[in-house]
Amino acid sequence: MTEERDLIARAREGDEEAFGILVRRHQDQVWRTAARLVGDEEASDVAQEVFLKAWRELRRFKGNSALGTWLYRMTVNLALNQIRGTRRELARRERFGPGVSAPAPDPESAAEAEETTRLVWAAIEALPERHRVAVTLHRFEGLSAAETAEVMGLTTAAVEALLHRAKGMLLRDLARRGLGGEGEPGPGPGGSAGRARKDSPVGSKKRGEDHEDHTR
Repeated sequence: MTEERDLIARAREGDEEAFGILVRRHQDQVWRTAARLVGDEEASDVAQEVFLKAWRELRRFKGNSALGTWLYRMTVNLALNQIRGTRRELARRERFGPGVSAPAPDPESAAEAEETTRLVWAAIEALPERHRVAVTLHRFEGLSAAETAEVMGLTTAAVEALLHRAKGMLLRDLARRGLGGEGEPGPGPGGSAGRARKDSPVGSKKRGEDHEDHTR
């Protein structure tokens, strides 16, 4: 952490090499979070915007929380802005009906596990915005409820309530999609989506960190 503080101090003074090191350390975390919110195709654009914004605003980062948390929060806000803009554009073009995020894959080429994963992701994408963000950070990025709360600017209790409600929503949605059962859905790749599809892999990843929002 001392080394990272030194890199941050150097980057604040305009040291591009120091900032480049910080980017390389955090780029996977930023891209992964963006991808889970806006999809792989748009994640690179969001990640690039995050680091451009971080470079411009690094002097305003006080270091009260970890740099990773600050970047997480910036990523979430920029990704949500992207989602809102996309939704407005789709609504104007009337290309898709409400709640449709992307065309379904060709069913003939999809194995059972792939279909289960698709349905689980569809259920997650159908969650209300704050619930989806909480699930993404907590379940996929491996942040604790307290860390997720710091990123989202909420209390830990509020995040725990969001996660609890999201779990119920996912169970009901997956049941409607034919993946109901006695078990709980793994909210995304890594867990299983209920007992109806026992061996379907739906997976998660880890990571975590910071606060301070200058993205709005």
